[in-house]
Amino acid sequence: MAMSVFLNFLFPPPLFVTAMSVITVVSLANAGFNEVKGKHFNYSKFWNVNNAIAKKQMKTLSSKNGMLLSYTPAFLVGGASFLVFPNESFRSIILQGAVTVHFFKRVFE
Repeated sequence: MAMSVFLNFLFPPPLFVTAMSVITVVSLANAGFNEVKGKHFNYSKFWNVNNAIAKKQMKTLSSKNGMLLSYTPAFLVGGASFLVFPNESFRSIILQGAVTVHFFKRVFE
């Protein structure tokens, strides 16, 4: 049962792959068009912090907390993969370990 769900996740039906490809291309085209128009994403520490209106309306999150929030779920999933797939091949264990250590390093930084 779990293996069939896992295989359906790894190899989704062609219609799903096509739909996700179309959604990705459209969203990237939209993001690129907005960047060309000058409507930039406010996602880095280099955004315009001098705008008083933006300061009143936006909630800010420090870079440290943002990275912790971003990388902790990936680290937890990497650690949980050892419990979900306990008797896998050596290659799988190396991959699980590499992913878990990588995201632990990111969380620790």
